[in-house]
Formats: sequence, C-alpha cells, structure tokens
Amino acid sequence: MPTITDELLTRKDVSRIFKVSIPSVIRWEAAGRLPAVRFGAGTVRYQRSAVEDLIANSLSRTESK
Repeated sequence: MPTITDELLTRKDVSRIFKVSIPSVIRWEAAGRLPAVRFGAGTVRYQRSAVEDLIANSLSRTESK
C-alpha cells in the first residue's frame, strides 16, 4: 500500500527503470497498469511502490509462462 512518504518518480525516471520509451509509460498509465499522481497542469508523477508492483507483476507473468 502506498504511503505519504513514498518517493515520486517522473515519466523519464520510470522509462529509464524499464528501459522503454516515455510513450510506453503513458500507455501503461492510460491502460490502468500504472496509477499516476497529478499535480496541476501537466505535472505527473508515479509512486515508487506502484512502479515496484508493476515490476513484480511483470516478473510473475513471465515466470508463469
């Protein structure tokens, strides 16, 4: 469960972690795979715990194949 002290990451941070393009991160957000935290006009961040959950879910799908 995310906490108030959870580190916030930019789209660029997330794209570097997964080694994907920023549009891929935006698609994950649009698809509901990665929840976003929005601040004002155009500022989007992602909680590190949500990114770690996405990694864990991706790994579990890979391992179950």
